[in-house]
Amino acid sequence: MTDSHREMGVEFGELAGNLDSHEYPATTREIADAFGDLEITYSDGSETLAALLAPIDDTYNSAAEVRQAVLNAVGSGAVGRKGYTDRGSFASTPNDVSF
Repeated sequence: MTDSHREMGVEFGELAGNLDSHEYPATTREIADAFGDLEITYSDGSETLAALLAPIDDTYNSAAEVRQAVLNAVGSGAVGRKGYTDRGSFASTPNDVSF
């Protein structure tokens, strides 16, 4: 059984535990070298950590900072149904009145 960690529609899987136990501070290169082949999955696909972090050159002080960088880097495929709201209709229409 693999570890599972889902955050904002992104499944970190075994990467979550690996990031938590990694020593910080760590650069993007160090994180990619250690865990770059692990897959990040979301509703419309998946990418390796190395591919997501490739355009980033940063130093992280915690696993939470790496996870945030991943969440910032995933494309629109990580978003569920576009335009969806559970409030009955679209959240904003031209005739809406704010009270």
